[in-house]
Amino acid sequence: MHTLLIDIAALDAEAWRQAVRDGALPRLLRALRMAHVVAREERREDAQAAWLSPAERWMRRALGLDEPELHAPEQQAPWGALAAAGAGLQPGARAWGLALPAHLVLGRDSLQLADPAGLELDAPQAQALLEAAQPLLQEQAWELLAPRPGCWLLSHPSLEKVLTADPLRAVGRNAASWMPGGQAAAPWRRLFTEIQMVWMAHPVNEARREAGLPEVNALWLHGCGVLHTLPSNPFVLDPRESEAWRAGGCAWSAALADALPALAPSRHPHPLRLLQLAAHEALDPRQACAHLDARAATSLDAALREHSAVRLVLAGSDAWVDLELRASRAWHFWRDTSARALLDGL
Repeated sequence: MHTLLIDIAALDAEAWRQAVRDGALPRLLRALRMAHVVAREERREDAQAAWLSPAERWMRRALGLDEPELHAPEQQAPWGALAAAGAGLQPGARAWGLALPAHLVLGRDSLQLADPAGLELDAPQAQALLEAAQPLLQEQAWELLAPRPGCWLLSHPSLEKVLTADPLRAVGRNAASWMPGGQAAAPWRRLFTEIQMVWMAHPVNEARREAGLPEVNALWLHGCGVLHTLPSNPFVLDPRESEAWRAGGCAWSAALADALPALAPSRHPHPLRLLQLAAHEALDPRQACAHLDARAATSLDAALREHSAVRLVLAGSDAWVDLELRASRAWHFWRDTSARALLDGL
């Protein structure tokens, strides 16, 4: 079995539905004639639904993080702990999170997060900024590591119950609405402000301003939690697929590209491919959907040549649906209406 996960969380829900109504995904709609619904996420209004994207919620479920024996917090996706394992650390009972260098833009009425893909932070710059923040971190018992320039790892006891959102969900929106709140996040908010002040006049940012690059003026927090027991890995990722996950624009997928190969394989691992819409693509929803349609159709065609059935997971801005596609159902032309309803319901 081959699984294709399509994540469209970067698109506004109404923009996606309008693109579906306008016929921007003809090849995917034809492919869905072959589909049988295996599982569907019910609409939810809990904290997990508010903070985690549907693709993250599906991935959490696929990794077995909902199982009680893994002791993963119900409302969180502990991507930081998994990334720590991918970096060769032992996450154990410590709380970890992803700390992502970011550029925040103060607008007239709101604070906006710039697309992380445009940051272009290199390793020497990342190391210099990290070293500048170290006195603050040591003073307040934080641990910050930078295994990759664009995705750092942060550990502190307070992160055990902090709820966060992937930065891609905040790009182009009011970023303040997506920042951690509540009492559990108070130590993080204090550190966040102090790091901003340290970096404001840092030579790295002065050089970036002169080069016309966005300043690194914040750390974006995501994927917090404790993971007492590591899950097994049900997926097989080839190196090219892992690189696509890192370049997709989502913090959680970039972290898992490194973390999954470090986990013990499950009994029957199978190939997984991820297709994501990046923040810059979402600026033109119709063009983005047309591009996604071509990529999805190509991937499904290739998978169906190798397998009698393919698992397709569609993850929108509100919910996910898990489908099984079989080529033997391709002639079911009367299923066009139900296929359109599947896409429209995301």
